[in-house]
Amino acid sequence: MKKFLGFTILSVAGAMLISGILLSLTGANSAAQNPVSHISHESGEEYQYWLRDYNGYLAVFGGEADEPELIFQVFTRNLPEYDRQALQYGIGVRDYEELVARVEDFIS
Repeated sequence: MKKFLGFTILSVAGAMLISGILLSLTGANSAAQNPVSHISHESGEEYQYWLRDYNGYLAVFGGEADEPELIFQVFTRNLPEYDRQALQYGIGVRDYEELVARVEDFIS
């Protein structure tokens, strides 16, 4: 029972930490001070963020940035082949809510 409670507390704390980090990337005032650039694609979709492999780790890139805004301690080599290939090309993410959901999928 103690192990389960400890695991639950660590899981909740980890989720809160990730949410806090991602929230700091998209602070309420940052949109007015430094709007996130959008990338237009042939399909007409626009993305605020990109999930990519960065030196073997899962990373979040903003707009057209060459350097990541956030790097997670998730080794991409441990992910399924399909995910590794997708991260090599980059996974477009439309908004903050989708970013949180996709990151949670990768870290869980």
